[in-house]
Parts: sequence; C-alpha cells; structure tokens
Amino acid sequence: MAVNGFCHGSDQILWLPRSVRMAGPSRQQLPDFLLGRIGQPGYPGLVWQGPRGTVFSLPWPRWKARLRNALARSREISEEISDEDRTGQPCKLYRFTDHGASVSSQSSSVQPGGNPAPLPTILVSVFYRGVQVTSRRFETDCWVLYPPVLSPEEQQDVIQARPPDVALLELPVPVVHDDPLYQVLSSFKQGIFLYVSAGCVYAVRRCVARVYWRSPHTPDVEHVLERDGGDGRNAAVLLDCGDMEGGQTSRVDLSVGQSFSSSCSLVVVVVTATR
Repeated sequence: MAVNGFCHGSDQILWLPRSVRMAGPSRQQLPDFLLGRIGQPGYPGLVWQGPRGTVFSLPWPRWKARLRNALARSREISEEISDEDRTGQPCKLYRFTDHGASVSSQSSSVQPGGNPAPLPTILVSVFYRGVQVTSRRFETDCWVLYPPVLSPEEQQDVIQARPPDVALLELPVPVVHDDPLYQVLSSFKQGIFLYVSAGCVYAVRRCVARVYWRSPHTPDVEHVLERDGGDGRNAAVLLDCGDMEGGQTSRVDLSVGQSFSSSCSLVVVVVTATR
C-alpha cells in the first residue's frame, strides 16, 4: 500500500499506506500495515528493536507531514527516541503501546518460528456480461479503472496520484456497442483500489458507480462498497487471508453499478487471493 515515500539516500525505502493519500489512514490500518512489513526484505531499515512486536526502527532522513500525522493519530503507536541505524543514517524508534493487540495483529503475518509469512498475491479478473475481458495477477497493490472516459485533467490526476509501485489494471472498451454497459463503465472511470495489509485484502471505491460485493463466508449477504470519504473509514476488508495456508485461495466478487440480484450483471470484478 503506498502513497507518500521517504528516501534513504537515493534509494526508496518505504511507502506509507495508500489510504494516507487516497482514503486517509485509519488508526487501525497503519499498525497493521507496519506489522505486515517490519523485517520484510523489501523494507530495509524497518526492523524490530528489542522484544518482537514492541519496538521498531524507521529510517527517517527528513520529516514527512503525512507520515508524522498518521503516526500521531495512531493510539497504538508512540514515539520513543531518535537514533541512528548501523549505517549512521537517522531513524526514529516507535513502540506499539498495546502489546497484546500488536502481537495479535502480527500473528496473521508471521509463520511459526517467527518468520514473516508471504503477503497474499491477488488475481483480478473482469467480466462484461459474463464474458471475461481481462485478467492479471498482482504481487503489489493495484488500481482498477476505465481510462477511455477520463478527461485530460483526470488522466493527469491519475498519473500524479499513482505511486510508482501501484499497478494499473485498465479495463478495455467493449468490442460490441452496448449502451447499458457503456453507461456502467462511464460511471466506473476512476474505479477502485485493491491493496494488501497484514494478510487482508482491502478495497477503496473511487468511482461514482455503486459497487456491491459478497463475502465468501456469507455469499447470500450483499454489501455495498462505500465511496472514498477521505477519512480512511471506508476501506472495506474483502478477504481475510490470515488463516490461509500456502497455496490456498479465497475469492470475492464485486458487481459494478448493479446489485447481484439483477438478472445479468454488466460488469463484475473477481478478486482471488492466494497465499
């Protein structure tokens, strides 16, 4: 999940959860995001200090407002002291104030023996009137959208808003003229964000179109994905992969612009997570 980066020399170290910029971070999401990445090879310098699940160090060459605000709003994280890492680079030390909660949250991201569990990968498949039109597997977060109806200004906004490590899945133009389908796609233009944090797959709705989804645990219950309100509270947990073992999959379906009770869903996004 990424939005606002900070650098260690010329190398990019860490990107904050995309919700910092796109949906506004909730106090609950930031601890989960950090717990899922502390000690991971892709985040050098983000490591545990002392008892696991309590104190960690964060590379910090200069102060960043979004990161500062996100950490300041978190009730689960408190700042300890400034320090230097082994390379002499500045860093900050932080403590998870609710040790029990941090260990519990971390359990879904750690394998027996204390080794970090691999983050789930997601396969995103899109169907128009029941026919698959695109399908891609992602090992990073992704933005699903329909660019053909974006204005030049909106296209520029997408370029500026998208972090470099967030993939785009651009939906294709229908091959056959279909007014109802075009209408749904036009309202889906800025689409949805899909991201992984602490073993869960989250979604943030950016489009005007209503998006309905069904949990694999309660397939008969239909949920509505709330639109991004800028406060981070509208990010929905689509899939919880914490209890999945290696090779297992879990799937969720999202219907754009129409309830699943409709006779024929025009646009359906299927997200399949594999651990």
